[in-house]
Amino acid sequence: MRGSCLCGAVRYELDGGAMFINHCHCSMCRKVHGAAFGSFLHADGTRFRWTAGEPLVRRYDSSPGNQRAFCSMCGSNLPVLEEGGTHVIIPAGTLDDDPGLRPLVHFHVASKAPWHEITDDVTQFDAFPPDTFWTERGF
Repeated sequence: MRGSCLCGAVRYELDGGAMFINHCHCSMCRKVHGAAFGSFLHADGTRFRWTAGEPLVRRYDSSPGNQRAFCSMCGSNLPVLEEGGTHVIIPAGTLDDDPGLRPLVHFHVASKAPWHEITDDVTQFDAFPPDTFWTERGF
């Protein structure tokens, strides 16, 4: 699976390992994406690699323990490796290929944009999903 930024200077690949896609409605995700929510693919970080432009990737600590990455040329959101590189969070809009997954969950819907209505039947949580949600799905 391949992905890239808007200008194409930064590119990456993921060799399988995709776990799920989420839609986050928190105010930070809305602001960083300039949209009603942010969509993220979560995967095994050991199967992720930058294929071009890694020196152009800049990082911003948006809150304690939460980092955002972006292209210094075009500003596109980019993947972030977490947990010592064992987990990668990929802004789903940067994917160039179909990941073969569909969104699993909406969370932080209590702070969703007031002008947006969620109309799909994907599971929703007012805040972050409880641990039981993840363990029931094998995560």
